[in-house]
Amino acid sequence: MSMSNEVRVGAVLIAGIVLVVVGTIWLQGWRIGREDQLVTAWFREVGQVQRGNPVKLRGVHIGRIEEISLDAGGSGVAVRMSIGSDVRMPEDPVVLLSMESLFGDWQAEIHSRARFPLYDYAVSPEPDGIPGYSLPDMSRLTAVADRIAENLAVITDRVDIAFTDETALNIREAIDNIQRVTGQLTALVEAQEQTVRDVAVGLETTTETLQQAALSASRTFSLIETAIADGQLASIVGNVDRLTAQIDTLSSALVLVSRDMGGVTESADSAFASLHAIVSALDRGEGTLGLLLQDTALYRDLALTSSLVQDLIRDFQRNPRRYINLRVF
Repeated sequence: MSMSNEVRVGAVLIAGIVLVVVGTIWLQGWRIGREDQLVTAWFREVGQVQRGNPVKLRGVHIGRIEEISLDAGGSGVAVRMSIGSDVRMPEDPVVLLSMESLFGDWQAEIHSRARFPLYDYAVSPEPDGIPGYSLPDMSRLTAVADRIAENLAVITDRVDIAFTDETALNIREAIDNIQRVTGQLTALVEAQEQTVRDVAVGLETTTETLQQAALSASRTFSLIETAIADGQLASIVGNVDRLTAQIDTLSSALVLVSRDMGGVTESADSAFASLHAIVSALDRGEGTLGLLLQDTALYRDLALTSSLVQDLIRDFQRNPRRYINLRVF
């Protein structure tokens, strides 16, 4: 009877040990008979990540963290993970370390870099290594929140110092000034609207004038082309050639005339010299005309004689019988 009890106790003890071992293996993510692949990710720091933390892809548990170690220079951390051999990695994969729950559990998540392109991932020194980035934990977030709160408090104090009742009044006056300026600009725009319309009408008129000028030019070019086609241009060129020849002939004649003008000029110079000699003689009182010009008494007598002659002619015209007496037998 006691033998059976010992067997039962031993069986229960063995079953408990087996259950503990199986549970531990299950909790650690081990699977008997499964072939895994090792993947190494590189980080600048890993936070609270520990060996045995899960590795997930799209939220699915695919493996666990096997080893965490510093690199030879101590500038980075290598995290080696075992994942299923049948798992297909995303294009350009990266690994993010983040909190799995609020109780301090961490996890490694595999994503494509295109999903989170702004993170500063660590560069892997190994060709097949995966870049990684560690998200801050709650303590760091709390510290950052504290710094943000302190900065907000400082900003609030500065705003309280800068934003006084006088500042509010100044802002209100500035807003009123802006409204007045806006009204003035609106009035100016309305006043210039008619001017703009007039300019538009002027532009339309100018455009029509240019169109008419273009049509006239087109007609002119057409006439020129017609003249060229009909041979009129050749006739015009011939007339111009003949006119050029006539001008050349006229130029030759003018050259001859200019040569003859030399002799005429010499004759004129001689005549002017003779005239100058005569005038000089008259000034000196030489000759009858010179004496007449120099003797004033003779001039007066001549003038009196001329007056008497004119009186005689008028009396003759009035009384011709006084001077002519004809008798016919």
